[in-house]
Amino acid sequence: MRTRRWFLIVLLIPLLAAAEKAAPAPSSEHLACEARLRRDITFLASEECEGRGPGTRGIDKAADYIAEQFKKAGLKPGGADGSYFQPFPINAHVLDEPARLVLTGPQGQTITFKQGVQFWPMALGGSGSDKAPVVFAGYGITSDKAAYDDYATIDAANKVVILLRGAPQGYDTDRNRELMNGAPFVKKIANAEKHEAAAVLFVNDAATARDGDDLLDFNYTAFVHSTAKIPVLHVRRTVLEMMLPGGAETLARLEKDIQQEMKPHSCSLPGWTGNVAVRMHRGKINAKNVVGVLEGAGPLANETVVIGAHYDHLGYGGNGSLSPTRKRAIHPGADDNASGTTTLLELARRFAAQKDRQGRRLVFIAFSGEELGLFGSEYYCKHPLFPLKDTASMFNLDMVGRLRKDKASGKDRLLSEGCGTAKPFRELLDKLGEKYDFKMVNKPSGFGPSDHASFCAKEVPVLFLWTDYHDDYHRPSDTADKINIEGMRRIADLSQQAIITLAQMDKPEYIKVKNDPGSPSKYEGPTLGIRPSYSDEEEGLLIGGVVEGRPAAKAGLQADDRIISIDGKPIKNIQTYMTVLGRYKKGETIEVGFLREGKKRTVKVKLE
Repeated sequence: MRTRRWFLIVLLIPLLAAAEKAAPAPSSEHLACEARLRRDITFLASEECEGRGPGTRGIDKAADYIAEQFKKAGLKPGGADGSYFQPFPINAHVLDEPARLVLTGPQGQTITFKQGVQFWPMALGGSGSDKAPVVFAGYGITSDKAAYDDYATIDAANKVVILLRGAPQGYDTDRNRELMNGAPFVKKIANAEKHEAAAVLFVNDAATARDGDDLLDFNYTAFVHSTAKIPVLHVRRTVLEMMLPGGAETLARLEKDIQQEMKPHSCSLPGWTGNVAVRMHRGKINAKNVVGVLEGAGPLANETVVIGAHYDHLGYGGNGSLSPTRKRAIHPGADDNASGTTTLLELARRFAAQKDRQGRRLVFIAFSGEELGLFGSEYYCKHPLFPLKDTASMFNLDMVGRLRKDKASGKDRLLSEGCGTAKPFRELLDKLGEKYDFKMVNKPSGFGPSDHASFCAKEVPVLFLWTDYHDDYHRPSDTADKINIEGMRRIADLSQQAIITLAQMDKPEYIKVKNDPGSPSKYEGPTLGIRPSYSDEEEGLLIGGVVEGRPAAKAGLQADDRIISIDGKPIKNIQTYMTVLGRYKKGETIEVGFLREGKKRTVKVKLE
C-alpha cells in the first residue's frame, strides 16, 4: 500500500503544481475584506454576545458594536432621537418579584430555596401562590392510546405536583411515539391543570441531567404565550431527592423502574408541603433596531433603499431551538444571522467610502426580534424613519454564510426571493449571477420567513439573498468556524452591485406575485415539522430536513423525500402544501404520499 500511495503522489505533483499556477492569488483588497468579515462575525457569534437573544446583555453588546461600526464608517445616526437606535417593545412575561419556593418536611423542618440557584419560575405557568401537600407524578403523562397514566394512582387535586421532564421510552415504537406526544412542557402543565393541581415543579430526568443538572432560567420561556393559570417552577433534582426516602438512589431507581416496566410509579410524599408563589404579568421588554444612514444625491436623493439584516438570534435556546438536547445552551447564530449582519456592515463601509455617490438614500438597518416573529421590521414598517411611499426597494440578507456548490452546475448556489415583486429584478439577478459566477435559484415571491416580508406586505419591492438551511440551523453548533468567509465576500460583491442599481434605477413598481399569501402573518395551523428545500424547483415539496420528535420524523419521513400528495390531493409546491395542510386540524391523521429514490410511498402522519 505504501508503494502505491507514493506512486499516486508522484502522479499528482504536476497536477497540483499546475492547479496552484492556474489559481489566482487573492488580492490584497479581498484579503482585507475577508479579515473584516471574520472579525465581525467572530465577535457577533461569540459567547460574549450570548446568542444575541432578546432580553440578554449580549444582544445589547451586539447592538452597540453594530452602532459603533456604523459610526466608524461614517454613517449618520438614523434613530428619531439622534442615536443609531430605533427602540420598540416585544411582548413577554415579566417577573414582578423573585418567586418563592419553601418546603416543610415531616419533622417540621423548613427549607427555603433561592431563585436562580435551586430553581427558576417558568413563564409557561401563571401567577399565583399556594401552600399544599407534595406528590410525585412521574412524567405527568396521560395517554389512552399508550395505556399509560401517571395520575391513575394518586390524587393530584390541590397538590404541588413534581414531574420529570421527557417521557418513558421502551421497545414499542408506536407506544413511544404516543408517550412523546405528551412530553412538551405545555402538555404536561395542561394535564396537571386537568387533574386540578395547585402548582407544578419540573425536574430534569436522568438523561437530561447526565452531564449537569442545569436549570432553564425565566427568560428561556418568557416570550412564549401561555394560557396556564397555576405556578410552574423548574427545580434541581436535589429538591426532589431530599423528599424521597433514600434520596438520589431512590429517584434513580424510580426512573429505572418506570423505563423498564413502562408503568407509572407515582407516589405521595408523606409529610411534605410546598409553599409556591410566582408574581408575573404579560408585559413588554425593550428591543431596538440599529439604523445608519447615507444620504443620497441628485434627483433621487429624497427616495430610499433599505438594506436590512436581523442581528438577533435565539440566545440560550428556547422555543425556536432545534437542538436534540433539552438544555439551556448558547446558540451562537453565526450563519443565522451574524452572517447577514456582518455582510450588512461590510456594505455600509463600502458605500460610505464612495465619494460623490449619486442616487437614493441608503438606510442600513440591523433588525431585532426577527426570530420571535419579524417584530423589528414590522415595527419599522409601522413607524418608518423614512416614508415607505418613497422607499423604492428593500434588500435583505439572512443566512449568507454557508455558500455551497450546486450539484448540477458545479457553481456556488445562491438563493434569492422577491424577484417577482418588480419587473426589473429577475433580469438584474440573472446578470449579476452570471457576472459573479453564481448558480442563482430565484423565487418570485416576496413573502418568506425573514424581514423582507414586512416590507413586501407594505407593497415595497424586495430582494432577499440567502444560502439555504443546513444541519446546524437553530442549534448550538451554528458557530463562526463553519462560515464560508470567502463566500460571504463574494455575496457582498454581488450585493454591492445590486444596491448600486437599486439606488439609481427608475423607481420600480411593486407587483403582487400570484398566489402569494398577501401578508407575512404567522401560520397557526398544524405542521409536519419539516424544513422545505427552497433551492428545489421540481414538482412537489422536497424535504430539506425533518425536526426530531415532530410528526414527520416520527412517521419516518426523511430529508430528500419529495412530498407529492396529502390524502390524495396533489402537492405541486410549497404554496399548495401550505394550502392543503391548512385545511386540517391538529391531532388529525393524514396520509402523505412521497417519493424516495424515485419510488412512490405513503405514510400515515398525526398532525401537531
